[in-house]
Amino acid sequence: MVEYVERTIRRSLRARVLRFFGISSLGAMVVTALTDLVASSGTGAVIFRPLGRIWMGLHEGSLQSLHAALYEMGVGWLWTGVLLPILSQAGIVVFGCLAVLFLAFAWLIPGHPRRRRDDHDPRYDRRRH
Repeated sequence: MVEYVERTIRRSLRARVLRFFGISSLGAMVVTALTDLVASSGTGAVIFRPLGRIWMGLHEGSLQSLHAALYEMGVGWLWTGVLLPILSQAGIVVFGCLAVLFLAFAWLIPGHPRRRRDDHDPRYDRRRH
């Protein structure tokens, strides 16, 4: 019984963490979209900024530190093959994909079994129905 409770708590915690990251990514997507819409309000077209440009605008030093650290560790292929294509995509798309992935994984984790309202009602007797 104790193992079942521990497993259920771990599953519930995993689902909550994934939901938190999913909703946070969704919020970042909305903020990015609104920022891009406001920034492009003077022009005739909507311009969505790439994630790399957004990151450079927020904190350029951390982006450069990550780039240097990856090349110093000898995994420069990770920068050119994985991160650079992601950073060149629109921020709204990246945050939206992350939100969908996190929320889908949270939905796939089985949680507590759903109980009916009358499961704990002593007046309800299942044998009669």
